[in-house]
Amino acid sequence: MLPALTASRRRLPRRRVALGAASALLTLGALGVEIGGAAAPAAQPSLAESLAPSTWAMSLPAAWLAAPVPRVRTGDVVDVLAVRQGDRAYAVPVAYAARVMAADEHGVVLQVDEEGASAIAIARGGGLLLVPLLRSTR
Repeated sequence: MLPALTASRRRLPRRRVALGAASALLTLGALGVEIGGAAAPAAQPSLAESLAPSTWAMSLPAAWLAAPVPRVRTGDVVDVLAVRQGDRAYAVPVAYAARVMAADEHGVVLQVDEEGASAIAIARGGGLLLVPLLRSTR
């Protein structure tokens, strides 16, 4: 018999079988993650959505502060004093019960009402520095 006319069983190379098995496992893993996978992370509300009615978020940069911000967390309540340094030093309260919205080493973002926002802006326009005072929760 001629060798060209005989059909021999051809074996698949081991490398090809291993790659096929690996791709099948990866495909099944990807489908498993997609179908029963992780829940989508809950969307956090924006800063504007977190504000109480008739209030504004006001950023107080660290350069505006005469003293560092105490260790505050979101939701803490602070009062803000405006101070003038020098020979005729004085202090005046400018904002009461301002809620902390965010804080880091660059400054603090406060929720203030119309009077507090105006008083802080006027104090800064007059060259006064600000001192945030953390209120006790008790």
